[in-house]
Amino acid sequence: MSSCDLEKEIEVDVPDFEPGYVVEAYIMPDQPFAMLITKSFGYFDVFDSTLAIQNQIPEMLVEDVTGTLYLNGKEYEIQNQYRIFGESAMIYNYGLSHKVKFKPDDQIDIELTFPTGEKVTAQTEIPTTRPLDSIAVITNDQGEARSQTYLMSDPDKEEFFRRQLFRIREGRIAILQDFVTDNRISADGKMMFGSGFDFEIGDTLHSRITHITRDYFNFFNSINASIGANSNPFVQPGKIRSNIRGSDRVIGIFAGINSSEKTREILE
Repeated sequence: MSSCDLEKEIEVDVPDFEPGYVVEAYIMPDQPFAMLITKSFGYFDVFDSTLAIQNQIPEMLVEDVTGTLYLNGKEYEIQNQYRIFGESAMIYNYGLSHKVKFKPDDQIDIELTFPTGEKVTAQTEIPTTRPLDSIAVITNDQGEARSQTYLMSDPDKEEFFRRQLFRIREGRIAILQDFVTDNRISADGKMMFGSGFDFEIGDTLHSRITHITRDYFNFFNSINASIGANSNPFVQPGKIRSNIRGSDRVIGIFAGINSSEKTREILE
């Protein structure tokens, strides 16, 4: 076709996009509650990331959502308040009216009412602690190093984890691994996560394992599948696995997580 220089315009009738809402809340032990509620954008909407902070973030954030969080049955009012939280300096626009201390095995429910009338609910729990056991570093003759991170899961039940590995070199952070898995890869509960020879002498490695819920596992995988589908013209668009219930116009994730991490400098 290219040799014949054939060309034809094809018009595609794209249906009108009705904006919805996206809810994100990741609840951690001993950390304050923070939730982000934003508007969803159509696939063909123009979004300029270089102008996001100045112009588009205020347009993305959803105001005037009301709701209640239930911690082991006790009620707390959700309030529209801004905060920057976490190592990624993520912006959140909702919190609680009182300070709350979360702990493993807490049962947490939420009810939200949007200014356009949608009412949704979600439930989660904070997974138990699964601390990293150890990190082994293996160095070859070329001064390159790889890591092996070990932890123990419960071999008698299905558990889910997010694995992240970072390399710090000359003040710059590189993400080497970021994926989710379950403990079916374990041997009697013992799990090991290895890396390639991605480190050099003088680097610092930061290893993190986060015990997550099944809902978070499904949500994370569906997000990655959707990103892959959107970049492939021969694949049907992916569906986000949300655990927000009550309205088709509201999707997202409301999940408890429990992280364990270790940092190690690569020495000779």
